Amino acid sequence: MVIAGSHDSPLSELGRRQATYAGQTAKEFFPFDLIVTSPMSRAVQTAEIVAEQLGYPRDRLLVLEELRERNLGDVEGRDYRHAPQHNGNYEDAENVPGVEPIESLYARASHVLEVLRARPEKRVLVVCHNGCGRMLETAWAADTPMGMYKRPRMENAVFYQLS
Repeated sequence: MVIAGSHDSPLSELGRRQATYAGQTAKEFFPFDLIVTSPMSRAVQTAEIVAEQLGYPRDRLLVLEELRERNLGDVEGRDYRHAPQHNGNYEDAENVPGVEPIESLYARASHVLEVLRARPEKRVLVVCHNGCGRMLETAWAADTPMGMYKRPRMENAVFYQLS
């Protein structure tokens, strides 16, 4: 498995299957008023597949630049096995040359939460990435940026609730 980080890449066939399953699950259990997505191809494609399953109009997808995944600097594009502690899931990632400062990621996540709180929709599906999603949880909890590392890795096409 390759560390994608902020490199834009299309959704894999496995990702398409996961997104389809997530959409079917959402249709059965999770009604949404708004779908928001990262601008990165793999997230937009996921949001489109979920929207299709829900009968949600694609032209109502809200794309927020702040939801793009964190730039992981020199480890992007490398295999997880070659960067086991530097892949964005551990505090050692802060020492990777070129990594986006954690305070920047926190500021982006906080801004997304402000934008969503100001909207009239209350049931919002956010399609984003592991690092960004964990930082949304961190900002929601009003924890410090480094608090992100206390949160477990988010799996693909799984629903996590902020409440």
